[in-house]
Amino acid sequence: MPEPYDVLVIGTGITGLTAARQALREGLVTAAMESMFFGGLVTNINDLDGEPGGSGSDVSAGLMMEISQMGVKNISEAASAITRDGDCLVVKGDAGSHRARSVIIASGARLKHLGVPGEAELEEKGVSRCADCDGPFYQGKEVVVVGGGDSALQEALVLTEFAGRVHLVHRGEEFRAQQHLVDRLAGHSNIQVHMNTRVEAVLGSAAVSGVRVRAGDGVSEIACAGFFAYVGLEPANEFVPAEIARDAAGFLQTDEGLQTAMPGVFAAGAVRFGYGGMLTHAIAEGEAAAKSALALLR
Repeated sequence: MPEPYDVLVIGTGITGLTAARQALREGLVTAAMESMFFGGLVTNINDLDGEPGGSGSDVSAGLMMEISQMGVKNISEAASAITRDGDCLVVKGDAGSHRARSVIIASGARLKHLGVPGEAELEEKGVSRCADCDGPFYQGKEVVVVGGGDSALQEALVLTEFAGRVHLVHRGEEFRAQQHLVDRLAGHSNIQVHMNTRVEAVLGSAAVSGVRVRAGDGVSEIACAGFFAYVGLEPANEFVPAEIARDAAGFLQTDEGLQTAMPGVFAAGAVRFGYGGMLTHAIAEGEAAAKSALALLR
């Protein structure tokens, strides 16, 4: 039986890549486990807000290249369970089980679905999750963006470069986004804001043709070719054992050192309750989790 890894990082978004880099810097035998393409949700962003700058793809590619050169073991599998075997933790994957002395869960989060009729049926037929990726398909057309946080406003602003009109639909009375993003809306004549408005259905058969919305007691339709919902995140943690506590929304709870209720298992980034949400937070938590794992091992 091969020797266990010192650290096994589940997830290769910015948090996971940073955690692996820090563990390698500390001299720990490190593995990174990911079934999808590395980078996570940040790869959908062409122009990052804050530091480090540049595109999400470039930042994550740089981190992946760095840890590969440092000797990380890449495991191209999806995690399905974490159990304990004596002094070791065992992470079960698609092709087998992998033993480690510590585990860092950095599996991140996924965009929530709005859950209205037509949304699932028209996925990739006008229902999109990435303005940077799909914006060029809507050159001169009308699109609908749903949400009131940073992501919704950032993606709406990206879409102004392509769409003839961007309808920004928010159920609240005011945006939750940072003020500088709210201020930027005024500089784009092709953004139309619909406050106190809820989407009831995405319309269309072979492709998106519009959305049905409700504002107060009135119901109307907005014609559009593209639909983008940014209404929050849900944690990607189906493989995490029940003994690890979660908050009401399912995000993993940790102590100040980012350790969960399962000794030797740490959680960092968007999968964790209390995560700040900024790229700087992702980097800081990845590094902190690796340092906590090192302290435990020593």
